[in-house]
Amino acid sequence: MAIALFKELSKYFHLQACAPLYHWRTEQKAQREPVGTCYLHDGSKAVEYAPCRSTSTDAEGQGFCQGGFSIDFTQKDRVLLGGPGSFYWQGQLISDQVAEIVSKYSAKVYTTKYNHQLATRSASATFDDSYLGYSVAVGDFNGDGIEDFVSGVPRAAKTLGMVSIYNGETMASMYNFTGEQIAAYFGYSVAATDINGDHYTDLLVGAPLFMDRGSDGKLLEVGQVSLYLQQPSGGFQSSAMKLNGFEIFARFSSSIAPLGDLDQDGFNDIAVAAPYGGENKKGLVYIYNGRATGLNGMPSQILEGQWASEAMPPSFGYALKGAIDVDKNGYPVFMLCIFLSFLFPTHPLLRNVQTLFCCITKMFLCLVIAFHVELLLDKLKQKGAIRRALFLHNRQPGHSKNMTVSKGGRKSCEELDAFLRDESEFRDKLTPITIFMEYQLDYKSALDSTGLQPILNQFTPANISRQAHILLDCGEDNICRPDLKVTVDSDQKQIYIGDDNPLTLIINTQNLGEGAYEAELFVTIPPQADFIGIVRNNEVSLRKDMFYWKSSGSNKRILNLRK
Repeated sequence: MAIALFKELSKYFHLQACAPLYHWRTEQKAQREPVGTCYLHDGSKAVEYAPCRSTSTDAEGQGFCQGGFSIDFTQKDRVLLGGPGSFYWQGQLISDQVAEIVSKYSAKVYTTKYNHQLATRSASATFDDSYLGYSVAVGDFNGDGIEDFVSGVPRAAKTLGMVSIYNGETMASMYNFTGEQIAAYFGYSVAATDINGDHYTDLLVGAPLFMDRGSDGKLLEVGQVSLYLQQPSGGFQSSAMKLNGFEIFARFSSSIAPLGDLDQDGFNDIAVAAPYGGENKKGLVYIYNGRATGLNGMPSQILEGQWASEAMPPSFGYALKGAIDVDKNGYPVFMLCIFLSFLFPTHPLLRNVQTLFCCITKMFLCLVIAFHVELLLDKLKQKGAIRRALFLHNRQPGHSKNMTVSKGGRKSCEELDAFLRDESEFRDKLTPITIFMEYQLDYKSALDSTGLQPILNQFTPANISRQAHILLDCGEDNICRPDLKVTVDSDQKQIYIGDDNPLTLIINTQNLGEGAYEAELFVTIPPQADFIGIVRNNEVSLRKDMFYWKSSGSNKRILNLRK
C-alpha cells in the first residue's frame, strides 16, 4: 500500500510516498515487525524517512507502528505522519522538519533521532486499540498562525470514534470530537480547510460505516461526512453539518480532500469518495461546493470510475489529494487512487453575470468564450397567447444574439427598445410583464490548450428575469380600487308563454372609482329562453367580446365590460 501526497512549500513541490506495511527486524529479533517507511522528495533529492524504525520495538513500543499509514505536510516545512499501530495499537502522531530529515539522512543508518521531533506518547491501557494516526490533516485551530495536527481515532471511545486536534508547537491536546454511532468508524478520514470563507479553518470528518434509516425504517449503511465550522471567537459551532451517502455499502466518506475554490465563488470546495459506489461498485467521487453557511447539500459533480477489476473492486477514489495548481493555470487539480493514480484537471468555470443587459464585468480570461443569449418579453404568457410587449427592431417578443467575451475585461453590452401593444389588442393589464434572459455557452467554440471547455456553475442560474408593470390610472400606488354600479331594466314588464316578441334587457354599468380592468358581467339565461345577441351602445357586439359555455344545466354568458 502506497500513499502519495503533494504540498507546495516555497517554490518546490514536496512529495512523500509511504509503505506502512514495510517490515524490518534486527539481529536480536527473529520476527519481522511492520514499522512502515516513507520516501520523501524535497524538490532536490529523495530520502528515506522511517521514524518508527527505532529501538522501541514489539507491540508495546513502535514495532507495529505502520508509520506512514497517513501523512500530511504543514506550510512551515514539517511532515505529519500517523502510525496507528504503536503502543498496542493506541496509535501515534509524529512530526519532523523536512530540512532535518533531508540533512540527517544516511543510507548506512537505519534509526535516526531528530532534534525537533514532536510525537505523542503511550497512554494508559484504556486507550489500547484506538488507532490514533489512522488519518491526519493540518490546519490552524487556535489562531496563532501555526498549523495544528488533526488525527482520526476511529476505534476510540468504545468504538464511537474520535477526532483529536493537537497543538502544532507542543503536541498538546486541544480539541476532541466524538462520534455518535458505534462502529461507524468516525475519524476514518479527516480534512481541514476554510469552507465558509470566514478565514478560519474548518474540520471535516468521515464515518464510512455510518448507518441511517431508510424509508422502510430499516438501518442502511450509507456513510456520513460531518462538518465542524470554526468560530471567530474560538472553538467550533455546537452542532455539525451532516452529509449522508446515497448508496448502501459504498463507503461514502472513505476519503475527503480539500480542492480549493474550483468554481471561483470565494468558497473552498471538497471531494468525497465512495470507492464502492456506482455501477458494478466501480467507485464514485462527489464534488461538494462550499458556501457561507457550510457545504451545499447536493454534489455539483459526480466522477464515475470506469475501470473494471477481475480480482478485486477497483476502489475508485480510495485515496484523494487536491488543491494543488500543478500546471499554474489558476485552477487546482486533484489526484485520486484506484491502486493506480489519476490526475484530474478542472475546467475553467464561468459564473452568472447577473445583469439584464448582458454586461460582462471584471472577467479576466485566458481564452475566448462564446455565449448564446436569448431575451423574451412577456415570458409567462402561455404559448399562443398575445404577448403584450414587442421589441421595436423586429416587432417580435423574442431576441437572440451570439456574444463573445475575451481576455481584457471589457464590457459587452447591447440595449434594446421595446413597446407596449395598443390597449385594444389585449385585455390583461394587471399581470406584470416578465422580461426573461437566458444564456448558455457555445460548446462548439474551440477548446483551449489543455483540451478543456469551460463550464457554467450549475448552482448559479443561467437565466434572470425582471418584471415591468403597466401604468394604470389607479392612483400613486398603482393598485386599482374600482366602485362598480350595475342597473338592469327591460322593455317589457310582463312576458307571455308562447309570445314571439323578444325581451330586451338594458344593462347599465358605471364605475365611480378607479379603473376596473378585466371587469366581466355574468348573465345566466333560463333554459326556456333562447339567446339572440348583445347590443353595445346601439351597435351589435363583436363575438370576440362574448364567451359561451354550459354549466350545471344552465346557459351562461360572460360580457367583457373592458375598462
